[in-house]
Amino acid sequence: MKNIKYIILFALLVLSTVGCKKFLNVTPIEAQSGNNFWKTREDVEGFTNGIYSRLRSKVAGTPQFFSDDDRAFFPALEIRGNNIQVISMDNDGANNFNALIGSDMKYIVNSSGRYNSMMKNIMNWKEWYDVIAAANIMYFEVDKVPASSLPDADRRRYKAEAVFLRNLSYMFVCKLFGDAIYYTDAYHNRPDSRISQVTVMNKCIADMTAAKNDLPTYYNDASSNGFRPTRASAVALLMHLNMWAAAWDTGVKTKYYDAVKTLATELDTYSNYKILPVNAANTMKIFKGRSSESLFGILQEFNYGEGFSLPAGFSYYFSHFPYRGNVNKTSSSMAYQSSYISKLYMSGSSDARLTTWFENYDSGSGSFQFKKFANTYTTGSGTAITVTSDDSAIIFRLPDCYLLTAEALAELGDDSGARDFANRVTVAANAPLITQAGQDLKDEIYKERCRELIGEGQFFFDLVRTKRVISSDFTKSPISVANLNAGAWTWPLTISAADRSANPNLIGNNFWN
Repeated sequence: MKNIKYIILFALLVLSTVGCKKFLNVTPIEAQSGNNFWKTREDVEGFTNGIYSRLRSKVAGTPQFFSDDDRAFFPALEIRGNNIQVISMDNDGANNFNALIGSDMKYIVNSSGRYNSMMKNIMNWKEWYDVIAAANIMYFEVDKVPASSLPDADRRRYKAEAVFLRNLSYMFVCKLFGDAIYYTDAYHNRPDSRISQVTVMNKCIADMTAAKNDLPTYYNDASSNGFRPTRASAVALLMHLNMWAAAWDTGVKTKYYDAVKTLATELDTYSNYKILPVNAANTMKIFKGRSSESLFGILQEFNYGEGFSLPAGFSYYFSHFPYRGNVNKTSSSMAYQSSYISKLYMSGSSDARLTTWFENYDSGSGSFQFKKFANTYTTGSGTAITVTSDDSAIIFRLPDCYLLTAEALAELGDDSGARDFANRVTVAANAPLITQAGQDLKDEIYKERCRELIGEGQFFFDLVRTKRVISSDFTKSPISVANLNAGAWTWPLTISAADRSANPNLIGNNFWN
């Protein structure tokens, strides 16, 4: 009954956001504020769980029996501009994903259908601001819980968790849309304008840095590790914030690269984290979550009733039976182009990722099988058996941080240090060591991110952040320098008539208008 109470209370919070007259405003609910709600640790924990529920809903939706709540968030981030071909989908799916591969967002804006609705959901930033608004309320209201119910160290931890969740959301808002509306006050009600994404990133960096040390280095409750933020999670987030800011700041960039270098030194002090050798068993551990590589993710666990919508998983598109679907699902819906995979991993390489994560990697056809996401559950029996993905969504993991560090060090001219960090990843994959220098080294580190993080939703963000999106050497659909500067890399931002009326200062992304 208590869990139901928290869910209802959080739903009221969200509904108050939807129903308010001012854009990005949260109207206080008396039952949730003051002395009526914030009394115990249970109250704080219940409210916090509600925020995670909103985050999961945004990127993963709900299980397949709610077909109107499907999501394709992380797959879409991987597919946009990538070297991918659609093999077998209905017209709605084929047309929308082909448009996404070509970065033709105007087609998606002007179309309709099931897959189209999933793409348009990404164009709406409201649910990110629901998370931000709730995190701001949590940060403010947790101070009202009596000290007898919530020790000061726990109070600071919950506040730091709120800081992490709002800054994670701001990171995605800026990576998707560029300039953003930024606020940290509870019950915000000003019709603010968007501000520079570099300014937002720097505010987030300062905010997260100030709160980072109030997070635990590790949780005694093993179920929280990988899915609730630690100091290592904050380090990963700060690395991404710094590297995204560096991409767009027209001033001196070395401060961001130096910050990543310092963060990497801190990350190395956390002994609970280590990179795992690439093999089938470790791959399943990593993408189930809670492995020594996992820094932060969103749990999917069929046995606990924590399910994603079917299209939210990458294997929905790039795998077939026995990794996805029923016995009649003998062809993957999409495949990487054979020339891209062969160039990325090089045929004959000892790279364990090639043999562990792929089957028929160079077929360029429906026989292509992507086995990186191999956690599954089955329903039915015999010829009626159906296999469904049960992998969690891993947002930050250790190899990602090592490769961001390598990239930052290469930009600082420390080629030796860059190779050392990058080769932590290649060694775990039994892949050839990176030996290049200068620009060749920078290109190889980028390619190593493509190899290691393939399928995890990092592709288009990395493509844009490094400006390689302008080159056909790195993307199937290059964007011209002029269009890149005009915002062609962003997603269109959906603004309803009600939103525009409530906040006349709100403007969309002009390139797509």
